[in-house]
Amino acid sequence: MPFDPGAGPRLISCIGVESDLALLPHFLGHYADLGIRADRMHLILQSAEPDHPALDAARDVLGRFGVTPHEVWIAPYTSDGMWQKRREVQASVSADGDWILSADADEFHEYPEPLPDFLNRCAALGVTCTQGVFIDRLAPGGALAQIDPSPALSAQFPVMADVIARVGGTGRHHNRYGTVKLMAIRSHVMPSRGGHHPLGGQAGVVHLFGRPLAEFSRIETPAFRFRVPLRVHHYHWTAGLAASLERRLATPGVSAAGQEYGAKILAHLKEHGGVDLDQVATTRSEISRWPLRLAAMRMESRVRLQARRVRHRLSRVRP
Repeated sequence: MPFDPGAGPRLISCIGVESDLALLPHFLGHYADLGIRADRMHLILQSAEPDHPALDAARDVLGRFGVTPHEVWIAPYTSDGMWQKRREVQASVSADGDWILSADADEFHEYPEPLPDFLNRCAALGVTCTQGVFIDRLAPGGALAQIDPSPALSAQFPVMADVIARVGGTGRHHNRYGTVKLMAIRSHVMPSRGGHHPLGGQAGVVHLFGRPLAEFSRIETPAFRFRVPLRVHHYHWTAGLAASLERRLATPGVSAAGQEYGAKILAHLKEHGGVDLDQVATTRSEISRWPLRLAAMRMESRVRLQARRVRHRLSRVRP
Protein backbone atom coordinates (compact mmCIF):
# COMPACT_ATOMS: atom_id res chain seq x y z
CA MET A 1 0.00 0.00 0.00
CA PRO A 2 1.68 3.28 -1.08
CA PHE A 3 1.95 6.32 1.12
CA ASP A 4 -1.20 8.49 1.03
CA PRO A 5 -0.06 12.14 0.99
CA GLY A 6 -3.63 13.24 1.66
CA ALA A 7 -3.60 11.77 5.16
CA GLY A 8 0.03 11.16 5.94
CA PRO A 9 1.68 9.21 8.73
CA ARG A 10 0.75 9.42 12.38
CA LEU A 11 3.04 10.47 15.21
CA ILE A 12 2.74 8.72 18.58
CA SER A 13 4.62 9.83 21.67
CA CYS A 14 4.38 10.30 25.41
CA ILE A 15 5.35 13.67 26.87
CA GLY A 16 6.48 13.65 30.49
CA VAL A 17 5.41 17.18 31.35
CA GLU A 18 7.70 17.40 34.38
CA SER A 19 10.82 16.83 32.26
CA ASP A 20 9.91 17.38 28.58
CA LEU A 21 8.12 20.74 28.58
CA ALA A 22 11.05 22.72 27.16
CA LEU A 23 11.47 20.17 24.38
CA LEU A 24 7.80 20.15 23.42
CA PRO A 25 7.59 23.17 21.06
CA HIS A 26 10.79 22.09 19.28
CA PHE A 27 9.42 18.53 18.99
CA LEU A 28 6.10 19.65 17.54
CA GLY A 29 7.79 22.03 15.12
CA HIS A 30 10.16 19.35 13.89
CA TYR A 31 7.45 16.82 13.10
CA ALA A 32 5.19 19.46 11.59
CA ASP A 33 8.10 20.33 9.29
CA LEU A 34 8.34 16.66 8.31
CA GLY A 35 4.72 16.89 7.18
CA ILE A 36 2.79 15.38 10.11
CA ARG A 37 -0.63 16.97 10.37
CA ALA A 38 -1.81 18.24 13.75
CA ASP A 39 -4.79 15.89 13.76
CA ARG A 40 -2.43 12.94 13.28
CA MET A 41 -0.22 13.78 16.26
CA HIS A 42 -1.38 11.47 19.04
CA LEU A 43 0.38 12.58 22.21
CA ILE A 44 -0.03 11.30 25.75
CA LEU A 45 0.67 13.82 28.50
CA GLN A 46 2.13 12.10 31.58
CA SER A 47 2.49 13.41 35.09
CA ALA A 48 2.78 11.79 38.50
CA GLU A 49 0.53 14.53 39.93
CA PRO A 50 -2.96 15.36 38.58
CA ASP A 51 -2.62 19.06 39.40
CA HIS A 52 0.95 19.62 38.26
CA PRO A 53 1.14 23.11 36.68
CA ALA A 54 3.19 21.75 33.76
CA LEU A 55 0.08 19.91 32.52
CA ASP A 56 -1.66 23.19 31.72
CA ALA A 57 1.55 24.58 30.23
CA ALA A 58 1.84 21.51 27.97
CA ARG A 59 -1.77 21.87 26.86
CA ASP A 60 -1.06 25.50 25.96
CA VAL A 61 1.94 24.49 23.81
CA LEU A 62 -0.08 21.80 22.05
CA GLY A 63 -2.86 24.31 21.44
CA ARG A 64 -0.46 26.67 19.67
CA PHE A 65 0.19 23.88 17.16
CA GLY A 66 -3.47 22.90 16.86
CA VAL A 67 -2.92 19.59 18.66
CA THR A 68 -5.35 18.10 21.18
CA PRO A 69 -3.87 15.71 23.77
CA HIS A 70 -4.88 12.15 23.05
CA GLU A 71 -4.81 11.26 26.74
CA VAL A 72 -3.64 12.59 30.09
CA TRP A 73 -1.95 9.78 31.99
CA ILE A 74 -1.55 10.34 35.72
CA ALA A 75 0.90 7.80 37.11
CA PRO A 76 4.56 7.51 38.09
CA TYR A 77 6.63 6.96 34.97
CA THR A 78 7.87 3.47 34.18
CA SER A 79 9.11 2.28 30.80
CA ASP A 80 6.76 -0.72 30.83
CA GLY A 81 3.74 1.43 31.57
CA MET A 82 4.61 4.07 28.98
CA TRP A 83 5.18 1.62 26.14
CA GLN A 84 1.99 -0.24 26.96
CA LYS A 85 0.16 3.10 26.71
CA ARG A 86 1.75 3.84 23.34
CA ARG A 87 0.82 0.43 21.95
CA GLU A 88 -2.76 0.99 23.11
CA VAL A 89 -2.86 4.36 21.36
CA GLN A 90 -1.39 2.88 18.18
CA ALA A 91 -4.03 0.14 18.13
CA SER A 92 -6.86 2.59 18.80
CA VAL A 93 -6.07 5.37 16.30
CA SER A 94 -4.46 3.67 13.32
CA ALA A 95 -6.12 2.16 10.28
CA ASP A 96 -4.74 -0.85 8.44
CA GLY A 97 -1.69 0.18 6.45
CA ASP A 98 -1.06 3.49 8.25
CA TRP A 99 2.51 4.54 8.79
CA ILE A 100 3.38 5.38 12.40
CA LEU A 101 6.31 7.53 13.46
CA SER A 102 7.34 6.40 16.94
CA ALA A 103 9.41 9.02 18.77
CA ASP A 104 10.18 10.07 22.33
CA ALA A 105 10.08 13.78 23.10
CA ASP A 106 13.87 14.05 22.77
CA GLU A 107 14.05 12.09 19.49
CA PHE A 108 14.01 14.00 16.20
CA HIS A 109 13.92 11.74 13.15
CA GLU A 110 16.06 12.45 10.10
CA TYR A 111 15.14 10.66 6.89
CA PRO A 112 17.45 10.57 3.85
CA GLU A 113 14.82 11.96 1.46
CA PRO A 114 11.45 13.74 1.81
CA LEU A 115 9.23 11.64 4.05
CA PRO A 116 6.57 10.84 1.38
CA ASP A 117 9.30 9.64 -1.01
CA PHE A 118 10.90 7.57 1.74
CA LEU A 119 7.62 5.89 2.71
CA ASN A 120 6.79 5.19 -0.92
CA ARG A 121 10.21 3.57 -1.33
CA CYS A 122 9.55 1.41 1.75
CA ALA A 123 6.12 0.42 0.41
CA ALA A 124 7.60 -0.57 -2.97
CA LEU A 125 10.12 -2.79 -1.17
CA GLY A 126 7.45 -4.38 1.02
CA VAL A 127 9.10 -2.90 4.12
CA THR A 128 7.01 -2.52 7.29
CA CYS A 129 9.66 -1.58 9.86
CA THR A 130 12.47 0.97 9.76
CA GLN A 131 15.15 1.62 12.37
CA GLY A 132 17.84 4.25 12.74
CA VAL A 133 20.84 4.93 14.92
CA PHE A 134 20.96 7.43 17.74
CA ILE A 135 22.97 10.55 17.02
CA ASP A 136 23.47 12.09 20.45
CA ARG A 137 23.27 15.88 20.28
CA LEU A 138 25.49 17.75 22.73
CA ALA A 139 26.08 21.35 23.67
CA PRO A 140 29.60 22.70 23.07
CA GLY A 141 32.11 21.01 25.34
CA GLY A 142 29.61 18.31 26.30
CA ALA A 143 27.92 20.59 28.84
CA LEU A 144 24.41 19.75 30.04
CA ALA A 145 22.82 22.97 28.84
CA GLN A 146 19.36 24.43 29.32
CA ILE A 147 16.95 24.21 26.39
CA ASP A 148 15.97 27.66 25.16
CA PRO A 149 12.95 28.53 22.98
CA SER A 150 15.31 29.60 20.18
CA PRO A 151 17.35 29.06 18.10
CA ALA A 152 16.72 25.57 16.75
CA LEU A 153 17.94 22.70 18.91
CA SER A 154 20.44 21.77 16.22
CA ALA A 155 22.15 25.11 16.86
CA GLN A 156 21.91 24.86 20.65
CA PHE A 157 23.31 21.32 20.63
CA PRO A 158 25.58 21.26 17.56
CA VAL A 159 27.90 18.38 18.50
CA MET A 160 26.88 15.09 16.84
CA ALA A 161 28.22 12.21 18.91
CA ASP A 162 27.93 8.57 19.92
CA VAL A 163 27.39 8.57 23.67
CA ILE A 164 24.97 5.65 24.03
CA ALA A 165 27.31 3.02 22.59
CA ARG A 166 30.56 4.57 23.87
CA VAL A 167 29.55 5.36 27.48
CA GLY A 168 26.49 3.16 27.97
CA GLY A 169 28.00 0.20 26.13
CA THR A 170 26.47 -3.17 26.94
CA GLY A 171 25.92 -5.04 30.18
CA ARG A 172 24.16 -7.93 31.79
CA HIS A 173 20.69 -6.49 31.15
CA HIS A 174 21.20 -4.23 28.13
CA ASN A 175 22.85 -4.83 24.77
CA ARG A 176 23.46 -3.22 21.41
CA TYR A 177 19.75 -3.51 20.56
CA GLY A 178 19.35 -0.46 22.79
CA THR A 179 21.63 1.64 20.57
CA VAL A 180 19.11 1.78 17.69
CA LYS A 181 15.50 2.98 17.55
CA LEU A 182 12.32 2.31 15.62
CA MET A 183 11.35 5.15 13.31
CA ALA A 184 8.58 4.65 10.73
CA ILE A 185 6.56 1.45 11.17
CA ARG A 186 3.33 0.12 9.73
CA SER A 187 0.31 0.16 12.02
CA HIS A 188 0.47 -3.58 12.79
CA VAL A 189 4.11 -3.45 13.95
CA MET A 190 4.03 -2.85 17.69
CA PRO A 191 7.13 -1.49 19.49
CA SER A 192 8.73 -3.34 22.36
CA ARG A 193 9.58 -1.72 25.67
CA GLY A 194 12.06 1.04 24.91
CA GLY A 195 10.94 1.27 21.29
CA HIS A 196 14.23 -0.07 20.02
CA HIS A 197 12.78 -2.95 18.03
CA PRO A 198 9.42 -4.62 17.32
CA LEU A 199 7.62 -6.57 20.02
CA GLY A 200 8.71 -10.20 19.74
CA GLY A 201 6.66 -12.82 17.94
CA GLN A 202 4.84 -10.50 15.54
CA ALA A 203 4.04 -11.54 11.99
CA GLY A 204 4.56 -9.22 9.04
CA VAL A 205 7.74 -7.48 10.23
CA VAL A 206 9.94 -6.71 7.21
CA HIS A 207 13.04 -4.67 8.02
CA LEU A 208 14.31 -1.93 5.71
CA PHE A 209 17.91 -3.12 5.87
CA GLY A 210 16.97 -6.79 5.47
CA ARG A 211 17.34 -7.63 9.16
CA PRO A 212 17.25 -5.80 12.51
CA LEU A 213 19.76 -2.97 12.46
CA ALA A 214 21.41 -4.18 15.68
CA GLU A 215 22.31 -7.47 13.97
CA PHE A 216 24.89 -5.76 11.78
CA SER A 217 28.16 -6.79 13.38
CA ARG A 218 29.67 -3.30 13.15
CA ILE A 219 26.74 -1.45 14.70
CA GLU A 220 28.81 -0.61 17.80
CA THR A 221 31.61 1.00 15.80
CA PRO A 222 31.31 4.77 15.20
CA ALA A 223 32.53 4.58 11.58
CA PHE A 224 29.62 2.28 10.73
CA ARG A 225 27.02 3.99 12.92
CA PHE A 226 27.66 7.42 11.48
CA ARG A 227 27.09 6.08 7.94
CA VAL A 228 23.69 4.51 8.63
CA PRO A 229 21.31 6.62 6.50
CA LEU A 230 18.46 6.82 9.04
CA ARG A 231 19.10 8.86 12.16
CA VAL A 232 17.40 9.71 15.43
CA HIS A 233 18.87 12.96 16.71
CA HIS A 234 18.83 12.52 20.47
CA TYR A 235 18.39 15.77 22.44
CA HIS A 236 18.71 13.93 25.72
CA TRP A 237 21.87 15.49 27.14
CA THR A 238 20.40 18.58 28.73
CA ALA A 239 20.42 20.41 32.07
CA GLY A 240 17.65 18.31 33.61
CA LEU A 241 19.10 14.93 32.70
CA ALA A 242 20.84 14.01 35.95
CA ALA A 243 17.79 14.84 38.07
CA SER A 244 15.52 12.98 35.66
CA LEU A 245 17.73 9.88 35.78
CA GLU A 246 17.82 9.95 39.57
CA ARG A 247 14.03 10.22 39.72
CA ARG A 248 13.47 7.36 37.27
CA LEU A 249 16.04 5.09 38.89
CA ALA A 250 14.28 5.59 42.24
CA THR A 251 10.80 4.81 40.82
CA PRO A 252 9.47 1.33 41.71
CA GLY A 253 9.12 -0.81 38.60
CA VAL A 254 12.17 0.52 36.74
CA SER A 255 13.42 -2.18 34.38
CA ALA A 256 16.68 -4.03 35.00
CA ALA A 257 18.02 -2.65 31.72
CA GLY A 258 17.00 0.87 32.61
CA GLN A 259 18.57 0.57 36.05
CA GLU A 260 21.87 -0.75 34.69
CA TYR A 261 22.19 1.64 31.76
CA GLY A 262 20.89 4.67 33.67
CA ALA A 263 23.33 4.11 36.53
CA LYS A 264 26.26 4.09 34.07
CA ILE A 265 25.18 7.34 32.44
CA LEU A 266 24.46 9.03 35.76
CA ALA A 267 27.89 8.07 37.13
CA HIS A 268 29.57 9.48 34.01
CA LEU A 269 27.67 12.76 34.24
CA LYS A 270 28.46 13.20 37.91
CA GLU A 271 32.13 12.42 37.43
CA HIS A 272 32.64 14.78 34.49
CA GLY A 273 29.95 17.41 35.04
CA GLY A 274 28.53 16.56 31.62
CA VAL A 275 29.64 14.35 28.74
CA ASP A 276 33.40 13.89 28.47
CA LEU A 277 34.06 14.42 24.77
CA ASP A 278 37.35 12.53 25.05
CA GLN A 279 35.37 9.35 25.75
CA VAL A 280 32.90 9.59 22.86
CA ALA A 281 33.11 9.64 19.07
CA THR A 282 31.89 12.69 17.16
CA THR A 283 31.06 13.37 13.54
CA ARG A 284 30.16 16.15 11.15
CA SER A 285 29.01 13.84 8.41
CA GLU A 286 25.81 14.32 6.46
CA ILE A 287 23.65 11.55 5.06
CA SER A 288 24.93 10.84 1.55
CA ARG A 289 24.80 8.19 -1.17
CA TRP A 290 21.45 7.09 0.29
CA PRO A 291 20.15 4.62 -2.34
CA LEU A 292 23.59 3.03 -2.74
CA ARG A 293 24.03 2.69 1.02
CA LEU A 294 20.59 1.12 1.33
CA ALA A 295 21.32 -1.35 -1.48
CA ALA A 296 24.66 -2.32 0.08
CA MET A 297 23.13 -3.00 3.50
CA ARG A 298 20.28 -5.01 2.01
CA MET A 299 22.73 -7.03 -0.07
CA GLU A 300 24.85 -7.75 3.01
CA SER A 301 21.73 -9.07 4.77
CA ARG A 302 20.81 -11.29 1.79
CA VAL A 303 24.33 -12.76 1.62
CA ARG A 304 24.26 -13.43 5.36
CA LEU A 305 20.87 -15.13 5.10
CA GLN A 306 21.99 -17.30 2.17
CA ALA A 307 25.14 -18.33 4.03
CA ARG A 308 23.10 -19.28 7.07
CA ARG A 309 20.78 -21.41 4.91
CA VAL A 310 23.76 -23.20 3.34
CA ARG A 311 25.23 -23.91 6.77
CA HIS A 312 21.88 -25.25 7.94
CA ARG A 313 21.58 -27.60 4.94
CA LEU A 314 25.15 -28.82 5.44
CA SER A 315 24.54 -29.52 9.11
CA ARG A 316 21.62 -31.80 8.18
CA VAL A 317 23.59 -33.97 5.73
CA ARG A 318 26.76 -34.42 7.77
CA PRO A 319 27.11 -37.92 9.31
